[in-house]
Amino acid sequence: MVTMKDIAKMAGVSQATVSRVISGNTSVNPEIKARVMQWIRKLDYQPNIIAQSLVGNRTLLIGVIITDISNPFFSDVIKAVENETSNYGYSIILFNTDGDTEKEKKYINILKSYKVDGILIVPSNAKDKHFKSLANSSTPIVVITQDVDGFSCVSMSHISGGKKVARHFIDMGYSKFTFIGYEGDDKEIGFKEEIKNSGFDIDNDYVLINKEKKHISDGLKELLLGSFSDRGIGIFAHNDIEALMVLHILKDLKVKIPDKAALVGFDNIYISKEVSPSISSVAQLIDEIGTRAVEILMDKINEVDEEKERHIVLEPRLVIRESSLKSIEY
Repeated sequence: MVTMKDIAKMAGVSQATVSRVISGNTSVNPEIKARVMQWIRKLDYQPNIIAQSLVGNRTLLIGVIITDISNPFFSDVIKAVENETSNYGYSIILFNTDGDTEKEKKYINILKSYKVDGILIVPSNAKDKHFKSLANSSTPIVVITQDVDGFSCVSMSHISGGKKVARHFIDMGYSKFTFIGYEGDDKEIGFKEEIKNSGFDIDNDYVLINKEKKHISDGLKELLLGSFSDRGIGIFAHNDIEALMVLHILKDLKVKIPDKAALVGFDNIYISKEVSPSISSVAQLIDEIGTRAVEILMDKINEVDEEKERHIVLEPRLVIRESSLKSIEY
């Protein structure tokens, strides 16, 4: 059986250093950590989880709460998080809320009863009183995919993503624009702002199909069957799942894509490039979200994070496919 002493010998470090790497202590030099982790993987070292948890008074468990496991984007986020937590010798406990605040409350209480060392969460409603109260939780919490005051967070700039989509539509010559999603969403704010700043008349050139008030199919049919469609529409869906629905509706209505209607989604899930026409999408840096979020959480668990809040907002990229003309990235 491979021991910690074996890892230390092969990596050329002390046994105490190996122990610090395994426990997630961030004081270890990154190059030394990488070397130790390389030998841990190469020798297939399996730490004694029970002994570690007893010595460190930890469970070596991280709770992960997401809103929609059926969305491939969140499946990819979970994979990235699990890969990174395993590097620290941790395992995850996963809960899916379906965007239900009551479920979220229940699952947080369950995780606390399990004495997890920390929680990574995609909030169902970050404005909810219950969620705001978690800012004072004794269990370290890091928010992922959203930027929320009062918490350390790792997210993408949805405003920037929305602006990039609008700029792409404008560059491609579209003069009418539609956002399908929720009013006041950061994606909608960035999209609308770029359109307005480019000299278009928001009242006449922009339409919001609000998912909270109108079914997508009905809203699109009203839009596309009217005079609004004559000059070509750039349609921005708030995620790729919705973009796929829009694609099917456009096909049913026999709308030419992208001549009459260009389509861009958000998240860049794998299926976006597999359908016909392939769908342009705003890509999120999923691996970096997972890595950075776990790093921050480990700092909090190890009490080496001097900042109460750390807000990391990453820049998305726009991947252009057949649904909006060119095959480029920018």
